Amino acid sequence: MEAFAITIAVLLLAGGALYWTARNAVTIAVIDIRRGKIRVKRGGIAPRVLADMGDVVRRPRVERATIRIVRERGFAKLHMSGDLKDAQMQQLRNVVGSVPLAKLVNARRRDTKKR
Repeated sequence: MEAFAITIAVLLLAGGALYWTARNAVTIAVIDIRRGKIRVKRGGIAPRVLADMGDVVRRPRVERATIRIVRERGFAKLHMSGDLKDAQMQQLRNVVGSVPLAKLVNARRRDTKKR
């Protein structure tokens, strides 16, 4: 019985690790927004896209949000949480959607804070 419990625990850990790895493999970038300032936490994004996203979250100012850009069926999809209004979420989808996926994926990491 003890061996069965250990086997289940190992399988759950392996499944969790596989899920985490697969999720990160499709993640293009994770963006953190605090008090209207944007910062790339993980991945990379084209500077023009980052600047346009910064414009969207400054007017009206977003206090706190997280945006995860993922690759899904050949397109970029945004997973957003936080203090974003519906209009801002649509503007962010438009900004990211205006750039080909290949340019988003091949962007170098930008670990900077927008002023």
